[in-house]
Amino acid sequence: MKKIRFFILVALFTFCTTSAFAQIEYNYISDIEITGNINVNTQLIKSASGLALGQIFSPDKVTKAIQNIYKLGLFSNIQIDKVQDDKGVRIIILVSEYPIVQDWKITGNKKIRLDEIKKQFRLVRGDYWSGERKLDIKNKILELYFSKGYRLAVITFKEEPVASNRIDLTIVINEGNKVVIREISFKGNEKVTEKKLRRIIKTKKSGFLRSGVYDQEKFDEDLTRVVDYYNSKGYIDAAIIDWEPKYDENGRLFLTINVYEGNQYRIGTISIEGNTLFSKEILLRQLKFEKNEIFNREEFDEKLNGIRSMYYEEGYIYSTVSPQINPRGDIVNINIFVQENNRAKVRQIYVEGNKKTKEKIIRRQLAIVPGDYFRQSLLIQSQRNIYNLGFFEPNIGLDYQPINDDGDIDLIFQLEDKESGTANMGVNYDEEDKLTGFLSFAHNNLFGKAWGLKLTWEFSGSKQEYDISFTNPYFYDTNVLIGADVYHQRNDWKDYNYKVVKSGGGFRIGTKIPWVNYAKVTTGYSITQKQYSILDKNDDVSTSLQDLVDRGKILTSTAFLTIERDDRDNVFRPSEGSLVRSYTELSGSILGGSENYIKEIIQTNWYLKLFWKFSLGMRWRVGYVKAFGDTKEVPPDELFYPGGTGADGIRGYPDNSVVPEDQDGGKAEFITSSEITFPISGDQIIGVMFFDAGNSYNYLSEINAQKLKKGIGMGVRIMSPMGLLGFDYAYGMDRKVNNKWQFHFQFGSTF
Repeated sequence: MKKIRFFILVALFTFCTTSAFAQIEYNYISDIEITGNINVNTQLIKSASGLALGQIFSPDKVTKAIQNIYKLGLFSNIQIDKVQDDKGVRIIILVSEYPIVQDWKITGNKKIRLDEIKKQFRLVRGDYWSGERKLDIKNKILELYFSKGYRLAVITFKEEPVASNRIDLTIVINEGNKVVIREISFKGNEKVTEKKLRRIIKTKKSGFLRSGVYDQEKFDEDLTRVVDYYNSKGYIDAAIIDWEPKYDENGRLFLTINVYEGNQYRIGTISIEGNTLFSKEILLRQLKFEKNEIFNREEFDEKLNGIRSMYYEEGYIYSTVSPQINPRGDIVNINIFVQENNRAKVRQIYVEGNKKTKEKIIRRQLAIVPGDYFRQSLLIQSQRNIYNLGFFEPNIGLDYQPINDDGDIDLIFQLEDKESGTANMGVNYDEEDKLTGFLSFAHNNLFGKAWGLKLTWEFSGSKQEYDISFTNPYFYDTNVLIGADVYHQRNDWKDYNYKVVKSGGGFRIGTKIPWVNYAKVTTGYSITQKQYSILDKNDDVSTSLQDLVDRGKILTSTAFLTIERDDRDNVFRPSEGSLVRSYTELSGSILGGSENYIKEIIQTNWYLKLFWKFSLGMRWRVGYVKAFGDTKEVPPDELFYPGGTGADGIRGYPDNSVVPEDQDGGKAEFITSSEITFPISGDQIIGVMFFDAGNSYNYLSEINAQKLKKGIGMGVRIMSPMGLLGFDYAYGMDRKVNNKWQFHFQFGSTF
């Protein structure tokens, strides 16, 4: 009996096992069939599905296959069926293709050019026309029309079938009328007048000088402005409930803005907790609020950011300053919680993007070094110093990376090189000087070492100048500057009836003043041989000029000393800071030579940000020159000749024209200028409005601020590959001529 049972169990086990293996064998994919495709290759669909002959069939594989085929973006519908047969599972993939665009065009556009519309999207013959493409193109065209004020525009598509599942597509535009705002009204405003709210927002209704075009992005910003205004007046619960647009049949828009004002709050008590670095008294002084003062949320947030900046400046970049505002009646009590966290120390400083400039030159500009605690002011100073080198684009990036649990960081300066060398030439022809021109080569970053080299040749009927100048600002990797100059000049001063020819050279040496930030001192020596001659011997010649001519070749031995402090934020277009410079020149005396004189020039420039990106610059310049010893008169080419542009410029007057009556030039000068600058096209084109006033005198004691030659005008500054170019048009207010307007061109910055 036991043997019979054993044989029955073995037989049953064998049958079940055989059946199971048979079942598994019949679940293999035996065939894959593609149907419904017209233009899409069958093998592409099979490959994209991920299915293959011999695979074990499963519902999960079918789901995955459908997803994979959909990713091709070529089909509107995909269905997979299976057929079980004695060979296994036969897979049937049924697809519905998107049609192919055989040709397409746009109709209905009258207000916007066809090429401008086509720039908004990409559609070419042979593209598959899916619902996603249709929606994308529609939205991009509508976005363009909405930006132009056509908010009633409607986009439809006309699809004409042709052979092989292809279509001729027509994009039909119904532009509608341009939507203009007819009225803007407010609801719920009881504490602030509707007139005041309309002045706050930049969206305006149409009028005689206003288009009234509706801009959704600008309007969204206006809603924020309304809430911010209420917050600034103590209504900290104020909100825009909703806004309602209504159009009439002519496309005119009526906007209604529903406002919730809430209560107006005044300041109660202010407490600070968690601070250890700064005392409560210091932090509260930063806030500067009085009890019962109307709570200005915008002003409060600004002053709170001031506290955050105080911690940031001391290296606590992970600190948090969190206010808790507790309204009670019409009073808000404010609790400020400070969490100082760790103080960040700079471990390493990396410089990226400098392909031309040696890294050691850049590192010399860093006001912060490894091992210092993080200070925001030092980072800003470092960025400014690097930019003022003139070797990099203004977008100097800065990033940091935490490197340990103590919060220490690595700093990364990200730079982008700009061209440092220029080669320029130009020619012109005028009736007086005939052919005039210049040829120059300049490089301010030779070999990536910040060496400066400049070669210049200027020529005209009245002038010939050759100059070679070299400067090394970091002699033997120190902060010592050395430089040398060689020059030959010939100038015909036709207005003063003499010509002077100079040949000479000199050297310069300078260094930073270690105990004064942004200050440096430069001294130098030059030796020059000069010779004067009369241009027209039939004209009257002064005794002093005839004496210079009779002396023949004159040797001038000169030393100078310049002390300056320059903390301008941008030497190319300053908006903050100042430049103070004192220049002293001594010729003759213990230096030898044939001419004895001393010259002193003091100049100060101040810069101030105004509003938006407008900046104000002010300049004062005073100069004086005096002969001594055997030299009875100051050499004429060392006198002051204000007018035109340049260091002694007074715009609105011809070059070198503002001199004392019956004198060749002035022994003293006083010049003041004011400029307002504003961007026209980024930092590349800058607009200028200016007022100049100045004069030259025989003696310092004659300087009279009430009797200055004044000029006013406008101009532009263009940052070109040749450097900074300036074009000014000025009105000389005190000129005694019929046409008081004067055009000026200048190369480089002279303000």
